[in-house]
Amino acid sequence: MLLDDIYERTNTKDAVSLDNATYPWPSKAHFVTSLLFSSPHLPFSDAQKRAVLSWAQQLGARDVPSLGAIKKSQKYLDSLVGDPTEKVTAHSGNVFYINDVAKSIAKDYANPLTRFAMQDYPEDSGEEMSQVFNGKKMLLDLPSPPAARVDGIIYFTGELLQDDSGGYFIPERFFYASLPADSKVRDLVVNPFDILSHHYQAGFIVNEHREIIPTSIFMRSFEEITATPGELDCGLTPSSSKYATLSPNPLREKSNGRMVHTVPLLVFMDDVSGNISKQWNKHHAIYMSNANLPREMLEKEFFVRFVTSSPHAAPMELMRAMKESICNAAESGIIAWDCKYNEEVLLIPYALFLAGDNPMQAEECSHAGLNCNFFCRTCDIGGTKEFKASSDGYRSLFMSGNTRTPEDTTAEIHKQFETAFKSGASEKIKNLVSSTGIRDSASNSILNALVELGKKLRKRAAGTQALPEAEVTAALEKEFSELLQGEKLNNAINPLLGMEAGFDIHMDTPTEILHTILLGVVKYFWGQTVFLLDKAKLMGIFQLRLKSVDKNGLNAPCLNADYICHYKGSLIGKHFKSLAQVMPFLIYDLVPSTVLNAWALIGELVVLVWHTKIVHTETYLAKLSRTIQDFLNVTAQCAPSIIISKPKFHFLVHLPAYIRRFGQAVIFSTERYESFNHVFRLTCVYSNRQAPSRDSCRVFAHQDIIKHIVTGGFWYDNNASKWVQGGAQILGYLDEHPEQARLLGLSVFNRNAPIPGKSSPLPKDDAVPWKATRCWTILRTAQPDTVYYRGKSVVAREGDVAFLNSHVIFRRADGQMCVGRVREILLSPEDPNTVVHVGLQLFSFADTLHASVNLPCLNLTDDEVVTTAADIICVVNLQHNCVDSQCTDTISQPVRQERLETSRTKPIIRHKSTPHYFINAYSIHNYDHIHLVLPEALHESPLRVTNAAEVREMAVQHMKQKKASKKSGDAPQQDDHMEHDTQIPPMAAPTFDRPPPKSRTTAKSKPKTTASSSRRAKTSKTSQAVAGPSSQPELPSAQHGPTIDHQNHAHFAPPPEFPSPQYYQHLQLPPPQLDLSGGSQRPHNFKHPIQTVPTIFQEDRLYTGKFFIVITISKI
Repeated sequence: MLLDDIYERTNTKDAVSLDNATYPWPSKAHFVTSLLFSSPHLPFSDAQKRAVLSWAQQLGARDVPSLGAIKKSQKYLDSLVGDPTEKVTAHSGNVFYINDVAKSIAKDYANPLTRFAMQDYPEDSGEEMSQVFNGKKMLLDLPSPPAARVDGIIYFTGELLQDDSGGYFIPERFFYASLPADSKVRDLVVNPFDILSHHYQAGFIVNEHREIIPTSIFMRSFEEITATPGELDCGLTPSSSKYATLSPNPLREKSNGRMVHTVPLLVFMDDVSGNISKQWNKHHAIYMSNANLPREMLEKEFFVRFVTSSPHAAPMELMRAMKESICNAAESGIIAWDCKYNEEVLLIPYALFLAGDNPMQAEECSHAGLNCNFFCRTCDIGGTKEFKASSDGYRSLFMSGNTRTPEDTTAEIHKQFETAFKSGASEKIKNLVSSTGIRDSASNSILNALVELGKKLRKRAAGTQALPEAEVTAALEKEFSELLQGEKLNNAINPLLGMEAGFDIHMDTPTEILHTILLGVVKYFWGQTVFLLDKAKLMGIFQLRLKSVDKNGLNAPCLNADYICHYKGSLIGKHFKSLAQVMPFLIYDLVPSTVLNAWALIGELVVLVWHTKIVHTETYLAKLSRTIQDFLNVTAQCAPSIIISKPKFHFLVHLPAYIRRFGQAVIFSTERYESFNHVFRLTCVYSNRQAPSRDSCRVFAHQDIIKHIVTGGFWYDNNASKWVQGGAQILGYLDEHPEQARLLGLSVFNRNAPIPGKSSPLPKDDAVPWKATRCWTILRTAQPDTVYYRGKSVVAREGDVAFLNSHVIFRRADGQMCVGRVREILLSPEDPNTVVHVGLQLFSFADTLHASVNLPCLNLTDDEVVTTAADIICVVNLQHNCVDSQCTDTISQPVRQERLETSRTKPIIRHKSTPHYFINAYSIHNYDHIHLVLPEALHESPLRVTNAAEVREMAVQHMKQKKASKKSGDAPQQDDHMEHDTQIPPMAAPTFDRPPPKSRTTAKSKPKTTASSSRRAKTSKTSQAVAGPSSQPELPSAQHGPTIDHQNHAHFAPPPEFPSPQYYQHLQLPPPQLDLSGGSQRPHNFKHPIQTVPTIFQEDRLYTGKFFIVITISKI
């Protein structure tokens, strides 16, 4: 009988035998086909599934199931393991579906892939911080995990216990810590209330002092103590009753003898398009991760759980359903199978923090967003534009204000509803929002309905009297009650404001580094830097240098110079992340020093923020705070108003506090969830779009079930009345077929990972005798009759592949870490893939940082050493010191297309043969080893701004000058005739806001611009050469920048280290023709006089000012 016939006769209630090797599938054919059709990255439509099955049948494959059989199998598995999809109807009437949080969490504990990697308790790792459970919130701010098992006995917090010395204590908090006696041994410890003394007549006296003790000294549990007659009859003394009770923990009865674990959840919500095309098909989606997993697994797509999505429901409606799912699971408890200890456990989930971009996090905080006066969702910093531009207001943006609280936010929302019943409510509510920054999107529709009804009721028609205020209020109260549908107001507002278990929405929406740093401040500076380069006709030089940058050891694949420079206005996060690591090497003489300082600080900031492990937490946080403040100060030098108009600069101030609370910033980065959006988008595309929320939930639920079964997960079989897992063929399938594991998003089965110490031999290379090698010339040791093969690469300890002439960090025999260049790789004659010797040429460090770019300098020496592959730690990125070497010449390099070299060529920098290099301290890859190899004197870069208070005050004064000149209708002047407040001293304009000086005589004698001349100016725009700003912050002068005489002509002097004409020759561009004579006659070949042309201010980028010097070049 055919397998399809068997399945046609069965229904989902029929069971497959537990003894079947392919349980819960009836055959291997069903299993393999279901696995293929359940890949998240390779979805199939029904038509494609039919075509694949038909193709297999035509090739003569046996036991090929039909599509109907596959769907029945899918339905059977969903009912067997547990279908988590549930329907939700919001108060507004919107319908959507959600996958139950409890069932998803239970799978994590029942799956050996995830359970054996979990950590059940927070950890005090001393000065280090590498995981979310090292953060302050899990360690100190949240309620403790309620139970610990010692020698098979379960102990709960809040219960009276006895240690092995006979003393009584009440455990308050369980966590991992290193014991002082042996810091290398990690033990589960407890922070208890100590019982100072025990008087049978007076009662137990609780000591206020707490101490940390190991759980290994626990002797008697609360059950054992209560079993002894009369031991607890005395109770607690009256003064001690405020600290504890002698009653059992409520979870003891609820758990019914099971171990109890808490499960912190990372929740992410975002808007995402359901289309592959550019047409926007907006969905809101929620994902989550289990925070008990290590960071390395949290970053993997496989461990991201889909929860819900909808194109109809509002974000806070989805979040309300998410909150209820978590709270219901926490209240009832989740009974799951712990495959690590082979027992049932009780799980209690809670939300740890909410990740997302800034607009979404603002909505989750009932905040009005980034464009309101009080723009920060974390603190109350802000005010009117006038206040923020004042000295006190401007200084406040560089620091944290008073922290917002859920209670204050809730009270403000209530106040807005109280105002809605009054006359003139619309304007009053608008003022409340403007003065506090609080606006609740969850209840905004109710608030607006009340305001509109109030307007309608108070509106008086001609010849009629207005309704009495009492009747209006009564009508509004009735409407309010109907809108609430019998609920209280607190149940209608933001559900996250009432979260329990230590959840503070204002402190638990951490600053997200992808949107705040890469797509925020880095994007702003990129836009302005490109603007400066374009106007100065230096973009070609920038592109040339970007093509020539050394990418070895950088691990930044998104540095395609042609793409970046062509699509410079459409870059995404990965491009900015790569650019931040190399920008100072590209623009050291193309932009003013303040802009160079800003990019250097951006490089330092990106490296610090993308740390995956913090060795010394306090030192790290101090350095991060220092770097952020220095960067903000440099930004104030470049463009003072950007600090006011772009809130993301202020958000950086809160970043150190969030890192202390949750761990490294990469933990609450949204990059992994943004990547998962692609998987969600595929589920939308491969559906009929009739029920998008239900279809997405069902697809993800089934994919999770398939992944759970094939990775060895357990589930409860009602027919067998026990916890079971898949058959033998199911459990071993991914080990034998790693390509299927990769389709599921698993990399743990990857067998192609590089092995440290291995190499690839050079093609067609014969064995060479020892005396013919470079290593022999270094060591001069005798190895008679020994031959080696030469290798082309070696795998370092960290997994990097170092090729010949790569730069590596290695450890010498004396333990010192050094930097070297790989000169020779010798392979074993017995195993040509094993490295025996590596010849290295040494680098030496300069004593100080480079004066211009503030980077460590290296010199390539003639000293060489031979080391083993085990001593090669990692590849390091070095850049040639073109600043001092003055590398300006270029060479042609063949362009590769279709993996072939073409006859086309492209120019790249030809570095001079000088031994001077920079070590790229901005490289994220192997940053920890780079820090260790640097001499102690080179660890700390100097502050770019040492007079922070003066710089901030100058920024305020400049904004006042600009405002005064705007009112007078003239550009800011730098002479005594400028009409503005005499108390504001004349000062140099910031780098990104510096117009050229203009005399009043010139303004009066400005020639009229005709329509024809205006058209000529527009058509010649591509051939305009714009004088860039000076590289020094002082005023433009005859030595640094343009000056304008009374004849409306310009004379230019090049800024310091202006690029030489050779750059333009290689780029086939004419160099700027600058008149350096200082005369007043018209420059050669220039037909028209110099004109000042106003620019267009764009809010999403920095700007250079209101006017530019434009040279119109006429054709000969």
